Amino acid sequence: MKKKIVSCLLAAAMVVSSGAAVPGFFFAPEKVQAEENDTKAGSENLALKGTAAASHAETDSTSAAKAIDGNKGTHWGTAPDRVTNEWIEVTLEKPTKVSEIKVFWERTGATGSHQNNIKQWKVDVKTMSGEYKNVYEKADEGTYAPSEQTITLEADKQEVVTAVKITVNKADKGPDDFWSNIGLSEVEVYGEESDIEATENTNHVQGTGVTAEASTTEAGSLPVSNIKDGNNQTRWASDYTDAKAQTVTVTFPKLTLVKELDFDLFTRNVAPMPSNVKSFDLIYTDAAGAEHTVKINNEKSAESGKTGYVTNVQHIFETPVYMKSFKMANFDLQIDIEGTNGYNNISISEVRAYSNDQSETPQDQTLDEVVASIKGTKIAKDVKEFALPSVPEGFTIESNGADFEQIIGAADKETGKIPVVHPMTDKEVKISFNVTETKTGTVKNTGDLVFTVEGTKDTSKAKNAKPSVIPEIQEWFSESDQKVAVDTLTEVTYSDDSLKAIVDEFVADYKNFTGKELKAGKSSEGKANAFNFKKAAPDALLGDEGYTMDIKSDRIDVQSVSVTGNMYGMQTILQMYKGSEGSGYSIGTMRDYPRYETRGFLLDVARKPVSLEMMQEITRTMRYYKMNDFQAHLSDNYIWLGEYGKNGTEENAFDAYEAFRLESGLTNEAGESPTAKDYSITKEQFKKFIADERAVGMNIVPEIDVPAHALSFTKVWPELKVSNGIHNSNPLIDHFDLTNEAAVAKIKEIFDDYTKGTTPTFDKDTVVHIGADEFMADPKSYREFVNEIIPYVDQTNTVRMWGGLTQIKDNPPTEINKDAIDGVQINLWSKDWADGIDMYNMGYDLINTIDDFGYLVPNGDYKRLNAYGDLLNIDRIFKDFEVNKVRTQNGAYKAVPSGDDQMLGAAFALWSDNIDKKASGLSESDLYWRFFDAMPFYAEKTWAATGQEKGTSAALTSLAEKMGTGPNTNPYYQENKKGDDYEKYEFADMKDSSENKRDLKEGKGAEVKDGVLNLGDEESYVTTPIEQLGNGNVLSFDLELSKPSKPGDILFETDSAYGTHDIRVMENGKLGFTRELYDYYFDYELPVGKKVNLKIVSTQQKTELFVDGVSAGTAVGKFVHNGQVKKDGITNATFALPLERIGSETNALAGKIDNVVVSVLNTEDKYNKKDWKITASSEYSANKENEGEVVKAFDGKSVTKWHSEWQAGEGETNERLHDGAPSGQGTVDTVYAQAEFDKGYEIDKIAFTPRTDQPSGYVTKADLYIQTEKDGEMKRVVTDAQFAADKTQKVFHFDKQTVYGFKFVAKASNDGWVAVSEFNIGDEIAGLSKNTIFVNAEKGGKAEIVGAEAGKPFEADNGTKVTVKATPDKDYHFVGWYHSSDAETPVSTEAEYEFTVSGNYALTAKFEKDNVTPPVETKDVTSIDKPEKVTVEEGTTFEDLQKDLPKTVTVHFGEGEKAETAEVEVTWEKGDYKGEADKTYTLSGTLGTLPENVTNTKGLKAEIKVEVTKKEVTPPAEKEEYKITAKANDPKMGTVELKSADGKFTEGTEVTAIAKAKKGYEFVNWTVNGKEVSKDAVYKFTAEKDMDLEANFQKVKGEDSNPDKDSNKGTSGDNKGTSGDNKGTSGDKAVQTGDKAGSPVVPIAGLMLAAGAAVAALRKKED
Repeated sequence: MKKKIVSCLLAAAMVVSSGAAVPGFFFAPEKVQAEENDTKAGSENLALKGTAAASHAETDSTSAAKAIDGNKGTHWGTAPDRVTNEWIEVTLEKPTKVSEIKVFWERTGATGSHQNNIKQWKVDVKTMSGEYKNVYEKADEGTYAPSEQTITLEADKQEVVTAVKITVNKADKGPDDFWSNIGLSEVEVYGEESDIEATENTNHVQGTGVTAEASTTEAGSLPVSNIKDGNNQTRWASDYTDAKAQTVTVTFPKLTLVKELDFDLFTRNVAPMPSNVKSFDLIYTDAAGAEHTVKINNEKSAESGKTGYVTNVQHIFETPVYMKSFKMANFDLQIDIEGTNGYNNISISEVRAYSNDQSETPQDQTLDEVVASIKGTKIAKDVKEFALPSVPEGFTIESNGADFEQIIGAADKETGKIPVVHPMTDKEVKISFNVTETKTGTVKNTGDLVFTVEGTKDTSKAKNAKPSVIPEIQEWFSESDQKVAVDTLTEVTYSDDSLKAIVDEFVADYKNFTGKELKAGKSSEGKANAFNFKKAAPDALLGDEGYTMDIKSDRIDVQSVSVTGNMYGMQTILQMYKGSEGSGYSIGTMRDYPRYETRGFLLDVARKPVSLEMMQEITRTMRYYKMNDFQAHLSDNYIWLGEYGKNGTEENAFDAYEAFRLESGLTNEAGESPTAKDYSITKEQFKKFIADERAVGMNIVPEIDVPAHALSFTKVWPELKVSNGIHNSNPLIDHFDLTNEAAVAKIKEIFDDYTKGTTPTFDKDTVVHIGADEFMADPKSYREFVNEIIPYVDQTNTVRMWGGLTQIKDNPPTEINKDAIDGVQINLWSKDWADGIDMYNMGYDLINTIDDFGYLVPNGDYKRLNAYGDLLNIDRIFKDFEVNKVRTQNGAYKAVPSGDDQMLGAAFALWSDNIDKKASGLSESDLYWRFFDAMPFYAEKTWAATGQEKGTSAALTSLAEKMGTGPNTNPYYQENKKGDDYEKYEFADMKDSSENKRDLKEGKGAEVKDGVLNLGDEESYVTTPIEQLGNGNVLSFDLELSKPSKPGDILFETDSAYGTHDIRVMENGKLGFTRELYDYYFDYELPVGKKVNLKIVSTQQKTELFVDGVSAGTAVGKFVHNGQVKKDGITNATFALPLERIGSETNALAGKIDNVVVSVLNTEDKYNKKDWKITASSEYSANKENEGEVVKAFDGKSVTKWHSEWQAGEGETNERLHDGAPSGQGTVDTVYAQAEFDKGYEIDKIAFTPRTDQPSGYVTKADLYIQTEKDGEMKRVVTDAQFAADKTQKVFHFDKQTVYGFKFVAKASNDGWVAVSEFNIGDEIAGLSKNTIFVNAEKGGKAEIVGAEAGKPFEADNGTKVTVKATPDKDYHFVGWYHSSDAETPVSTEAEYEFTVSGNYALTAKFEKDNVTPPVETKDVTSIDKPEKVTVEEGTTFEDLQKDLPKTVTVHFGEGEKAETAEVEVTWEKGDYKGEADKTYTLSGTLGTLPENVTNTKGLKAEIKVEVTKKEVTPPAEKEEYKITAKANDPKMGTVELKSADGKFTEGTEVTAIAKAKKGYEFVNWTVNGKEVSKDAVYKFTAEKDMDLEANFQKVKGEDSNPDKDSNKGTSGDNKGTSGDNKGTSGDKAVQTGDKAGSPVVPIAGLMLAAGAAVAALRKKED
């Protein structure tokens, strides 16, 4: 049962300065937008934890505390006219090495605020000695201070201080003559806090690590350590030498604040009594190492008969002092009896040091005082249980839990005793207690108190170091320096059948890591030479996830009460193997367990589809690092919906990207489902995923995000959306309208679809996340929704939700019911949406998912931000993140007791907001890489004591890289290999000639012949054993084409979870690739008639093409969704090489492939740039991670850049070119970069690539100098080279020679700045020297390249002009030149066509036969082409089958040169067709009407094969859209009408074109490209292609055709273009004005076209 205790200690009233109290108005950044970061990145404003005092304050509302409350809407203020020598002092919580102070005055000069009135002011800091030291002063009274100012202390000026004091020496009414007072909104202090001890009511002498030393000791039974054991029955005694020489020194492990020192002197039983100590010197060492001496004079005893001094000596400092140590020395003793019988030595029982005054104990303690009096302590190793701390009468106390409940357990409900299991070595455990004041019932929590639990082992005997794994092992001890060898362990045993499955996994994992096969078997007690796993509780407190491991000389024994605990032991073994690099396992014992229950990661799989396979890769890695909670964000949409439409056009936003990744059982009335069409997971698959992962300790949390972020649902049920709502310029159509009961009912249905039924997808043990974040509409309805939906879902499942209740409030706030709180888990993600302390006090169970540390929104720029960046700021997480410190609305972090049942743990999140119009192009493996970068830090923080056990963030990252992604994982798609290559095919046969013997397997339609692989069209491929290969690898192959490629032709492909994954010819005719719904393009067209070597190099976020060894550039992508190009120019282009098939199952590229080699990328620096000497005349001094020094232009990274100085320091000047800078802002004529090589290189070109992230610093004019002798002078070889102001690579060319260095001199740029991403030389520079031009001709003529040599490829340089010529045969005419990227539109209709070469280019000349009527000649049918096989599902009737059978067949007739073909209608016969599964039928068909003068004397019939398969459900094919236009041959004769506003028609729709003749004219026919298609004035047909219709009119014989006269619209009847039934026809032809009704003869071609259109329309309708 969870404890629901309201913590008054942690409760805080939050002051909101704007908006929150106004119903319906909320302000907060979108989840994807970086909220305002801390003032100083990576630092904490330490003033927020301090206290403030001031010389004066006008009212309580302007007290000094308002200047450190984190709210710039409040301020410290003085009364009017108090403007001289007024001060405010901020006392810091701990002594701090201050580096920066920020001051924000009340008056900012902004709208609604007056201008600042402060003239003279200063900042002093209070040093450890108590002195004030000035760090800043504005003495000039002639100007006003800026409204905010940062005082930065140089490193050598920084020192440890205790307070910051700001004094205003002079102010007035300000320049706008307002009033004279002082207003200070906020003081912020940044720096490094000292690690001090200042806990009140705690005896610091008993603290961990405190040492006591004495100059002498009387006997071994009287050690000096007795003075700090808390026991007055023990003591230290000196020897009997000179008392003044005796000393006792107490040293603290950290700087300690001391107010009171107590000395309990031993009570003597010989005179003088009670004590013989008259005085001594107290000498203490301060923070600076200086010594201070205080004389302690003892008091004479007033007891009757006692002549000595009192035993209780106390010294209270007037002001607390910081000490490193203190010493008692120079003792003065009273001696009554000389000699040994007088026992004239020194003896002390106890010494105590406190940070506060202990001398007065109030009679009636308050609750606060009682809570403050409860302290942590040390628990001796013999203590098995201890009592709750005592409290005064009128109070009760109970335990609120320990962070390590595996050491200190829950208090017994009857006795109150708290059980202890001692660790092997001392360990700190944090416990909190709830104290209740009986008379009021008020409860207050103590906060975490540190209890040091003594270990059971003698650490002086420790030998083997703790194995280094992630996360840190909690307890370890070894008295051995030996290891057990890996080869010693050959078996694995398990004690219980429930362990078998996880042991089987361990056997496979161990083999994956070591190559060794372990023999598995059941054994209750285990075996020698084995890993032994036992399911039994090692002790009373270890818990389900804990385990013990005993590593002996011949075995490793693991024990846990659960499968999960044993599984975690296995992960430790696997990591120890990795860490030891196979050298063996250190002998020793461990006891390991987590600090927090929930150790999580959230992945947005909605906006960027992530395959189930990749999710499983992630969860396996998480388990390897002992993380246990994977939250799958299954539904969401593009956030910036306002980019599509708002207000009156808001429904356009339904075109934005949205996805719900689960199969749904719900549809709307139109049968539409909310399930994503591009990728989804079935209910059964996800159910199995949950069950499989739970079986091995991983909690899968499905999240369906409602009522906002719900476009997938509101798109299907638009009647339930919020209409006409808007927030931050975005329409709220992705919100359910919670004021509509039907919307709430639909949400319940959505969850019922997965939680209800006999075998629900989300079973009762699944935590279900309901979303509930960022609802921007009606707040009252939201809070009512929370009260309704949580108990509803809680009937079947534990509920998790996003924090939003702080932000979403009506006025007054609707109360949240208890049943919507108890047991509900909440992700604390934003201080604005959910104040962490508010949520704790309400009673929610907390998962610290705060954006400020743990929100990733990858975009590929490699920048680390605190929140919403491409990568997390892992160094800051390592140093500052604490799981139980939650963020409050004012930005401060406050601690929740770490052992509280409500403090579940922490998680970090990866959001895919960058999709749709902000598509990043990042792949699944890119996202995994970013997950893995941060994951070890959260693993450590949630499992280990501090998460800082590895020392530094760099050390933790390095260890994670060594440990890897886990066994049997492959998130980066890598493969093992021997030798240089993974696989190599030379096509003498199907063998792999590499050392790996990955031979090819037969596919279909491909043939190894003449030493090459010959691929045909369509289905043509062979298969390789490798499916795909990720970053850092190269695919090289030779290719030769004999005919032009066409869009969609595939060279290599692999099966993918969604979309396509291949290397193909793109729709623009260029080579490219597809993966994960993105299309990528190289600027390279495959040549025809020329053999080339193509090499595709895949690296992280970049894929490059090399042709014959020369770079052809990197791939650039685009994201297409709903038929729209949402974003192009995408440079993030990670690509796993698709190797499963060479060729394609569907659409192979016909050609010859040879010498396929798959290898690792050679990253050798060909030109040894690391050894070059690089200098520049100007560089950005701040030198950020991706921008700054000139060396960044020589690091091989496209994301880094050299930038000229643009943020010069005080007294310095920015370097900005005169030529390009705005008027008056230029400062220099040139900016240069110079490189001196390590040796000479033969090169003929040097290039620079401008920055690629924004259009700034583009150099447009430059000189180039080269060095032709070692250490020689630079000689200019290029002068005033002109460049376009863009981000493309710029190249300097010169004669090839040995070059020892170069100097690049920029003279002009687009804005005066200079920014270069990379300099390259020689072979590094992209550019192809020659291009291949190819022409061919279709039937009816020939094509040639003017000036080309017959039989040889024609090659030309870029920029060359080439002429191609088409010559038609007799009876043919030339139509046009066509490129494969557009088969419909000619490139040119000129027979002689000249163009400028910009790459490989292939053109096809097309011809048409002249319209010559041949003599009538009868021809007989010679053969009938057999149509492609038709495949239908079982049970298809013959009637339904006929819909799928072709309506025509190709008939051949005539002989020799007179042979022709025609499409002829066919009637298919049923025969023996029955529609049975797995059968193939052959049907016969009778020919219909043959073309004129064609006979079928042989009675030939058509044949077709019909294959019947088992039923499969396939998604409907997307229909294309065509553009159809209509015009009149002469507008004077008539008009045309086309029933469409923009001329666009979806495939299969009916098109109606109407021709209306004017008076005196008559309609003749419709033609397309001069060919008649109909004589009907109202022409109806089906949209099947783009078409330009022309209506032809002619003058009516014998009538005046004056166009100015009235017409009757060209029709009879009702003047709608028709007669008779008014549907546009009368019989076969519309009756035109002046015509006589009749049945004209229609040419065969026209009839066939009309018939084909009718048949197609019928089929589309039936489909």
